[in-house]
Amino acid sequence: MIQARDTLTYALQPIVNIHTGSVFGYEALLRGWDRLGFATAHALLDQAWILNLSAALDAMLGTLAVSRFAALPNAPRYRLFFNLDPHLVDTDHGRCALEWLVPPGLRPDNLCLELSRRVDHSLHPDLGVMIAGYRHYRLHVAIDDFGDGHSGLRRLYEHPPDHIKLDRFLIQDIDTDHRKRSIIANTVQLAHQLNVQVIAKGIETEGELLTCREIGCDLAQGYLIALPQLDPGALLPDYTLVAEIHQRNQRELPGDLGLIESFLESIPPIRVSEGIARLFEALRRDKQHHIVPVLDEADRPLGLVHESDIKDFIYSAYGRDLIVNRAFARQVCDFVQPCPLVDIHDPIDRLLEAYSAAADTAGVLITRDGCYQGFISATSLLKLVEQKNLAVARDQNPLTKLPGNKPIHRFVSRAISERDHSWHLAYIDFDNFKAFNDYYGFRRGDRAIQLFADLLRAELEQHGWFVGHVGGDDFFAGIQDAPLTAVLERLEWLLEKFRIDVQSLYDPEDRRRGHLQAKDRYGQLREMPLMRSSLALLEIRPGDDYSDGDELGRTIAQLKHAAKQSPSGLVLQREPNGPAHVMPTVGLDESDARCTNT
Repeated sequence: MIQARDTLTYALQPIVNIHTGSVFGYEALLRGWDRLGFATAHALLDQAWILNLSAALDAMLGTLAVSRFAALPNAPRYRLFFNLDPHLVDTDHGRCALEWLVPPGLRPDNLCLELSRRVDHSLHPDLGVMIAGYRHYRLHVAIDDFGDGHSGLRRLYEHPPDHIKLDRFLIQDIDTDHRKRSIIANTVQLAHQLNVQVIAKGIETEGELLTCREIGCDLAQGYLIALPQLDPGALLPDYTLVAEIHQRNQRELPGDLGLIESFLESIPPIRVSEGIARLFEALRRDKQHHIVPVLDEADRPLGLVHESDIKDFIYSAYGRDLIVNRAFARQVCDFVQPCPLVDIHDPIDRLLEAYSAAADTAGVLITRDGCYQGFISATSLLKLVEQKNLAVARDQNPLTKLPGNKPIHRFVSRAISERDHSWHLAYIDFDNFKAFNDYYGFRRGDRAIQLFADLLRAELEQHGWFVGHVGGDDFFAGIQDAPLTAVLERLEWLLEKFRIDVQSLYDPEDRRRGHLQAKDRYGQLREMPLMRSSLALLEIRPGDDYSDGDELGRTIAQLKHAAKQSPSGLVLQREPNGPAHVMPTVGLDESDARCTNT
């Protein structure tokens, strides 16, 4: 043990707010086990278990990790994530962990104990008792590597933690892997319904960070943000790279931040360390509300005190004197009721989800970088959702529910103003749609438009594109910083897929003939070909100047005309005032097209 004490140390890796990059806490990662002759940290813990030294090693490591953390400036404002020894399931471990915090003067809420994926429920029946002990001492709990090993839904159900840390396997390439995205999105939704924060662990690329934020993860950790650091001086209070990445890749639709701020109520809070008399004073001063937010020493909300829960003490003859009497030993924390916490940068849907999942709550506490920002009552939340729905409806096409002209205009404005990126803008409309609509009627015409909108969602939006509906049979799609080859491949597939799928809307006889006997736009009866899409694709490369809106409009009109005349229906322009390139026709077997519908 003496050699281990002299050799082992801890590196700290930041865990940050996924919206702003502000530090929420640090994970303590063990270093030096290799110098003791072990291949991994787990091998060291396994050997300690064999030698019956697990408890002693755990106490030494806990004290070491806490002392490293406590040396940070403003350490009490953060949370230390410490990995538990998977062998050591001790029902009295919470009391032991508290002892680590005493010398540096830290509080229980500064420590979060991570349950390893290697802890098997079936081998440790006392696991629940141990976690209950942590709760009793106000220590926090996290499930590490959620989705791998034993860190699954059963543990989330039986022992709801404060945090879950998603396994790196699920995070890797999540921006391009639709199945992983779907799994994580559903996991995040489930965690939030249980009022559990989600940490995206192992983020290494901007795409992974953006996707994890988009699907609702709360916190982020990984090499993209910061490497584990042995030198505390190398750690920062804010990792502005996170905010910069979001700013560069901001969504074309405005966020909900401004709307949420307009409904935010700034109810004066009290700290959990303050006395009952201070609680009475807060209720007396604020006649409008019947709740008091309670914070820890780092300004993080712990919950609410409801006036109704202490009214018997307030209004009884001796209750008020009794409850403030030190001998009675009642504290503010004895009256705190849980309340959902939501970051102010989260969408309104997240607020509603948190409120709906909570039992008998007055509303939602709003935080910024983990600190108390205000409160939104149930009544205000209903009004907030109504305002959000109205705003969304104004920006949507009523038929397809795709973003309409305003979001499309915002996207194009970004593309022509942010000249350090490459952009691809696609303008799409149908060929021979008027003949189809006149012949079969507007209801079947609407079905064709909705069919194409569904294809845009499946083939483009699910792969990082922005898609919109200009109106009628005119659509728009755009993407930033994507290779031209990948863009062309996806757009060619989209056009050919629609050409085949839309044939299902024709009557069998017309489909066999390959045309309609219908009037053209001049009223002349003629053979009208079956419908297809034509697409004008504009590539904007770094440095290209398309700031003249009128010139851009003329360019798009010319490209659309050329696309309608081309065999493939796809025309590309790669530089301002450059030539239009007609793309070759792509063949797609009808059975292949049908397979993609599943």
